[in-house]
Amino acid sequence: MVYSYQIVKFLTISLVQGNHWSQSANDKGVNYKSLKDPFSKIIVQSSNNSKKLYRVPKDRTVIVTNDTVHFLGELA
Repeated sequence: MVYSYQIVKFLTISLVQGNHWSQSANDKGVNYKSLKDPFSKIIVQSSNNSKKLYRVPKDRTVIVTNDTVHFLGELA
């Protein structure tokens, strides 16, 4: 698997199987940490209405700020 840093403007975000994520907030935004080994999944609907499924490796954080999501991951 090859993970790369993703920055996506989004309309909606769906965490697949919500129990595979932990949530926290700080001055950077809302953070979701992947808990499942080897990866957790996230669905991002971008501003052009396309939906994409990504894999986020365990112990990596997804940062949500305003209308942008930042994370290390790959398309599933």
